[in-house]
Amino acid sequence: MRKRFNWSLWLGSILVLFLIIIGVAGPYLAPYDIDYQAKVRNEMVNGKQVIISPPLAPSSEHLLGTDKWGYDLLTKLLHGAPYTIFITLMIAFLRLLMGAWIGLNIGILDKQQRWWIAIENAWGYMPIFIPVYFLLRGININPELPTFTLVLFFVVVVAILGTPSVAASIRQKTEQIKESQYVLAATSLGAGRDQIIFRHILPHLKEHLVIVLVTEIIATMTLMGLLGIFGLYVGGTTMYYDPVEFHSITQEWAGLLGTYRSFVYTNYTWIFLIPLAAYMLAIGSFSLLAKGLRDKFEQTYSRTPFI
Repeated sequence: MRKRFNWSLWLGSILVLFLIIIGVAGPYLAPYDIDYQAKVRNEMVNGKQVIISPPLAPSSEHLLGTDKWGYDLLTKLLHGAPYTIFITLMIAFLRLLMGAWIGLNIGILDKQQRWWIAIENAWGYMPIFIPVYFLLRGININPELPTFTLVLFFVVVVAILGTPSVAASIRQKTEQIKESQYVLAATSLGAGRDQIIFRHILPHLKEHLVIVLVTEIIATMTLMGLLGIFGLYVGGTTMYYDPVEFHSITQEWAGLLGTYRSFVYTNYTWIFLIPLAAYMLAIGSFSLLAKGLRDKFEQTYSRTPFI
């Protein structure tokens, strides 16, 4: 039987690699300094003097246009890419590390831990957005803390709050694998707990761990988007009055969405649609990668009944 080409895996991998490259090199590729603003100027158009003022539509001078304050949108996206990409990766890795440690150590126990099952069940009904919002609200708007501290606080809080769901998934897998014949045989031969975990369970969890990692990246990006809608941006929010406006300090993509959402129903919709496209590209890329990985590992699972 001919093997079907896994388009989702290849396309998702290419797009994710592209995002990581943009995350690393983005600020160095930006066409302007982050503080650059296009000013009002006079130009001759068809023999007439015309006043040109921001926002400027996409052109050869500003490939993605500018916002109404004259800031170049491509520059903002490239400077915000490291925060968008690497903060989500960091949170996902931390969730996976903590969740794997908890899930493996609880799942390997002979007796089911009902207290932990109760925590899992309760946590499953709690939207993480609510505690994150109220924990960030007081320190994130017009912050006195430096950006690094705010980012670190966000990473730690979101990683901890997302760990129980990861631990639940890994615990369930661990409980399935530990009942397989080869693990029972190793136990009867006197294998210790650590030996069973590292030599007999973890090797058969690796595919599941990879999928969990990618899924947590998507979940974190979605959370950042929700926070952005409510004016809370990773790394700090600058709030202006009269009129009330919220601006992202780090220019991360969800923050740009929140900053520019008021342009949806104006003649300058590109100001909102461009960061929206970047944000959707990021989520879509990791979603394609997750689907491709699931399709790939399904073949392995069908050949390996003990997983």
